[in-house]
Order: sequence, then C-alpha cells, then structure tokens
Amino acid sequence: MADVLSQQEIDALLSALNNGEIQASDVKEQNDKVKVYDFKRAMRYSKEHLRSITRIHENFSRLLTSFLSTQLRTFVQIEIDLVDQVNYSEFVASIPSKTILNVFDVKPVDGKMVMEINPQVAYAVLERLLGGQGDASERNGSLTEIETVLLQKVFTRAFEMYQEVWKDIENMRVKLEGIETNPQFIQIASQNDTVIIIVFHTTIGETTGRMTLCIPHLIVEPVLPKLSTHQWLSSLAKKNVPQQDKIIQNLDNVRVPVLAELGRATLPVSEIMNLQIGDVIGIETGKIQVKVGQQTRFLGNPGTKKGRYAIQIDQVIQVEGDDLKNE
Repeated sequence: MADVLSQQEIDALLSALNNGEIQASDVKEQNDKVKVYDFKRAMRYSKEHLRSITRIHENFSRLLTSFLSTQLRTFVQIEIDLVDQVNYSEFVASIPSKTILNVFDVKPVDGKMVMEINPQVAYAVLERLLGGQGDASERNGSLTEIETVLLQKVFTRAFEMYQEVWKDIENMRVKLEGIETNPQFIQIASQNDTVIIIVFHTTIGETTGRMTLCIPHLIVEPVLPKLSTHQWLSSLAKKNVPQQDKIIQNLDNVRVPVLAELGRATLPVSEIMNLQIGDVIGIETGKIQVKVGQQTRFLGNPGTKKGRYAIQIDQVIQVEGDDLKNE
C-alpha cells in the first residue's frame, strides 16, 4: 500500500512546483491496479490453461504424425506453431477464402469445432493416397467427390485419436460432420465469441503448410477447472495406478512357448539329405535346456510324471532385467 503524504509534505511539494525546482512532468502517478481491458476481445483463458491445452495438442500432433506417416508412406512432420485465444471473426479473417474446412461435431457439449487445412497440404495427402509422389504444386482446383470422400475417411480416423488425448480430462466424442471450402458457410460461434486456435506446421514430403484447429469456448468451458496443472497431474496420477495394474494383470495371462531341448547335433547338409527311416543321430547330452520363447531360462533333468515325460528344474538362469521385477 502506498504511503499517504502528510500536510507538510504536500505543502513542500506545491512550493517546489511554484518555485520551479521540479516540473509537473516529473511527478508521475503510479497506479498498478489499473489495467487496460478490451471488452470486445475478452480473454477467457489464463496462461496456465493455454499451457495445458498446448500439452494436450502436442500429444495429438505426435499421434497425427505417426498416423499420416503410416497412411501416406512418406515423411510427415507435424509440430505446433501457435496456441492462442482470439475472436471467432479474427479466425475467419485469418484463413483464405478458398480452403479445406473439416467440421466436427463434439459431444456431450453439443458444439462444433473446425480443422482448417491449407489446400496444398490437403492436395499432398490426396496425391499420396492416389499413388502419386505427393507433389501438390500443380493443383489449383476444387475437390472432386472422390477426393472429398478420401479426405473424410482420413480425418475421421485421425480424429478418433483426438478423443484419446482428452480422455484423461474429459470423455469427449468427436465425429466428422462434413467438409466445406468456404469459411463463410460455417458458423460454429458468434463473431465476438472467444475461440482457441492451435496452428500446426505441417510437412508432407516436400510440401509444407499449416493446419489450424479452432475450438469454441462452448467446448472448452466445461473442462476449464480440470485444465489447471495441479488438477491435470493429479488426475493422471490417479488413472495411471489402475492402468499399471491392468498392464501387469494382462502380462500375467500372456501365453509363451516353453520348449525342453534334450540335446543338439551338427550334421553336414549332404548327410541330412541322405537320412533314411531308422537312421540314428548322435546328440550331445547333458542338462536339458528349458527355453522360454527363444531364451534359455532353466536347466533340468528328464523324467516322468503321471505317465508323461517331464523335466525336473535344477537351475534357474538369471538374465538382465530379472532384478527389476523384484524391486
């Protein structure tokens, strides 16, 4: 709290101003509590919210990179360039008049979001899907019906992974509603509503461009309390414990081949080709090796149990990593 001037200090200050000892411009009013706020561009998200949203979409960019690399069989790199909050009108003004817009229906909030794809990026995807080299430089037309269907299939599958990156925070269901080429034909929010934009720098082969995901406040508002770092990390920690238990439980039920090797023999190919029924092959005997998969894990002696051949384990062979399961 600022100090309050006494009457004597006020008189001294006025006297100094009258005598010219100090100038009025030297006296600056300090008020840290006053901040400029633009009511037309309301900032609904804190830096912490934006950091959490960035982390979520970094995971999505990695999954999308892997998915498109597999589908297109070429070099694909997708990285986040920008995460920001703007008015919906600013988003519409920032994209070309002719572009590729994937409109998604989002449940349970009953809202819509848009993925804007630079046409060169979309054409590069189509070129690879149709057997080309991914060169989109000569394309400058609109999408055909077949191309539209192909893009719908690719991004329907891609955004199934988008649900996965949100599952630790919200059970979000995303469904592709359609593809548009003119941003004026879609209205997922009012002009002054705040939206979050995530800009992905995308490289497919030799083609580079951007993809921009626009998420209205209606979709993000219900999960805002869960986007704080503390809440998010706590939820991840709680969900990871049963997940680890489930993985261990599944591993305990995995079936692996177990083979008892009585002995070995080495023969030239010429002798193997001449083997006949009744021939005897001498083998090197000793402890029987019991293999799990391709690795020898036990040594034992042959015997029988309940009328069946059996192996009595005499020695356990330790391998690297065995000590970790006991920690």
